[in-house]
Amino acid sequence: MERNKEEVTRMVCEIVSRYALEAGMEVQPDANLREAYGIDSLTLVELLVEVEEVFGILFDSSSLTDDFFSTAASIAGYVSGKLEAA
Repeated sequence: MERNKEEVTRMVCEIVSRYALEAGMEVQPDANLREAYGIDSLTLVELLVEVEEVFGILFDSSSLTDDFFSTAASIAGYVSGKLEAA
């Protein structure tokens, strides 16, 4: 199933909201996950596992940096790139 970047971003924001310090918070795509939603490194791993399952992708361990995973938008951009390459 092909998904556009906006749909991927919306879905990633929904996933992030489940892992936020206050579950169900409205997630802004460009907000820092750690600062705005209290997502620590352990929670981020759990979140990324769910993203992998939902989108049927695997994260490349060499890309597990703040550049790719500091915001919902950066995660969505990475996911969109993986989906387009598939």
